[in-house]
Amino acid sequence: MFKKLSKPLKWLIIFLMVVVVASIGASLVQNSFWSVKVSTIKFDTGNSNGELAGYLYMPKGVDADNPAPTVILTHGYLNNAEMQEIGAIELSRRGYVVLAFSMYDHGDSTWDTPAQFNFYVSAVYDAVQYMYDQDYVLKDAAGNGMIGVSGHSMGGFSSTCAVYLDEVDFLTSGIRKIAAALPVGSDYRYIPFPDPIPMYATRSAGHIAAHYDQFFFENDPTADQVGSVYFKDFATDPVGLEFLGRTDEGTAEAGVFYNDLGGQRVIYTPDETHPQNTWSLESGENMIEFFEEAFTYQLGLHADLGTLESYGIDVNKTGQTWWLKEGFTVIALVALFAMIIPAFMLISELPVMNKVYAEGIVVDREPEKNKIKLIVKGVLLVGLGILNAFLVKTFMDRAAGLGTLATISWVVFGISLAAIITFWVLSIVKKDEKLKKLAIKTTFYGVGLVIVTMAYRWLLVNASEIIQTGAYYSAPSINTIVYWAMASGGLILLVTLLSGYGFNIDTENNNPFGLKVKPVQLGLSIVNALVLVAAVLLLVALVGWIFLTDFRFYTYAIQIFNAPQFIAALRYMPLFLVYYFAAGISVFVNTKNVKGWLGDVYAAALLAGPVVLFLIIQYIPLYSSGTAYWPTFSLSSILCVGLVPTLSVAGILMRRLSIKTGNIWTGVIFTTVFFTLITLANTAVYLLAA
Repeated sequence: MFKKLSKPLKWLIIFLMVVVVASIGASLVQNSFWSVKVSTIKFDTGNSNGELAGYLYMPKGVDADNPAPTVILTHGYLNNAEMQEIGAIELSRRGYVVLAFSMYDHGDSTWDTPAQFNFYVSAVYDAVQYMYDQDYVLKDAAGNGMIGVSGHSMGGFSSTCAVYLDEVDFLTSGIRKIAAALPVGSDYRYIPFPDPIPMYATRSAGHIAAHYDQFFFENDPTADQVGSVYFKDFATDPVGLEFLGRTDEGTAEAGVFYNDLGGQRVIYTPDETHPQNTWSLESGENMIEFFEEAFTYQLGLHADLGTLESYGIDVNKTGQTWWLKEGFTVIALVALFAMIIPAFMLISELPVMNKVYAEGIVVDREPEKNKIKLIVKGVLLVGLGILNAFLVKTFMDRAAGLGTLATISWVVFGISLAAIITFWVLSIVKKDEKLKKLAIKTTFYGVGLVIVTMAYRWLLVNASEIIQTGAYYSAPSINTIVYWAMASGGLILLVTLLSGYGFNIDTENNNPFGLKVKPVQLGLSIVNALVLVAAVLLLVALVGWIFLTDFRFYTYAIQIFNAPQFIAALRYMPLFLVYYFAAGISVFVNTKNVKGWLGDVYAAALLAGPVVLFLIIQYIPLYSSGTAYWPTFSLSSILCVGLVPTLSVAGILMRRLSIKTGNIWTGVIFTTVFFTLITLANTAVYLLAA
């Protein structure tokens, strides 16, 4: 029976089976092979703050009669609860109750106070208040909670704030709800309270402070480095020594527990960058060790509580399994991307939908035989890639350099007009039919260049005024990315038009950019693309609902969106369309004559290559010399990591879809809609009042 199925259907079934099997594997690792019940959770936090949502990991055997120590985990800015899988999986499989939640205005959590970047102050303590009221959370006879808190980056600041707020409450209630705190990838600069370090008091507290953290731990006032992207050692830093209670001694050792104010203090310094904290065996080991040591110590302060083993905590369990889940989700992610083309082929075979294919429009796919053209094109593309790599920071920061590009755009504008006028004058004066055809072609390209150049100049000149975080464009990280996308796309489009004129001046190619299409075909290109997006996202939603997993690798994930994220995505789609339109033309022009998988590699390199080159330039010096190439470029350089898989896959999909349809439109619409939606589903979307 399987042999009788069409080839696309066979591949679709195979990839679907891979997704299902991989998702089952990821789910089994997540619930530690049925020894931990994992469920979604959402609760009102009171005080008119809003709702927090996430995942509750409940080891079997834990209930009101058998409470257990509990750890509350949260993520950094622009991420979500799924980013805490190391602690969630490793701690729960050892017997701890774990709540991994999304910050306000991230994931499915909502912040009822329309304001930017102040929700983190109360978020972790709001979660502590909720968990403290649950009867399965361990407390001593006096009511002190055996709750640990840990968060990455912004979540780390929130964890420190939670300790501060808990200590303030302790002064009136005599009860400490938090027993241990492990901020990860955060110091004290965003703590809005005075002198927070002594507020750890008798608690067990630690820091995971990576040597190559791009943001924090550069607290030494004598440091002469510019920016923040360089090697740090928080264990020898004055602030780190104060935290450890070792200021007088002037020295401390990473990974060693010190006693201060009746509590424990420790700093871990893995050789990692900021985002690596969430994807690291070393940081995972640090977290496991910390909470075992911390709860052992804290239980010892309360004679009525016994030992960790008496609550079912397996202190002898070794190794880590979270990376297995990561492996399964990567397999599912690859299979999801791979099934897109077979799914399109099936959808486009349906009645009416099959009119998406070009009729009577010829695309020249013969390999280029002119070696000079090949060399010139290669040099041009490499040069454009290098230029785009060095402009990543300029575009994302909207920094100095945009003015130079704006000035150059006037030159392109002037040359375009001059070329149009010159060829028409020559054709009229000499009454030459060939010159007339050349004048018409020059006008076609020249008018396109004039329009694109003026639009591009407007984008550059108004960089400081457009796409600012507010009620309409309410996702701050997306504002950075989308401006880069439009500026980079504009540059790609200009170079492609200019080179297209030079390469096609002596040809009769009537569809050089893959734009030629009939109205019906254009409409069905849009319909096919939207149906394909809906089909893929339906599968993503079903996997999330059935298995409580997503499609993930490192910080990159595909998961379903909520209503605010969907509305925000609709607002950004026209802006991202600029980039994917330019990228679609570039992929079509430069890969249509390249056959097989080499064309796919070429398409991926065209889009992702400049970003990969930028990351190499930025981070090789960081690891080799201790200082990044652009030491002031921190958050946005991290955002670039997530662009690599998106752009690689987008390039391949646009190439494959253009081969099938004979034009760029289905690929451009699909990538614009799909990747805008999944990008918005993985970041902060502020619910700001207009």
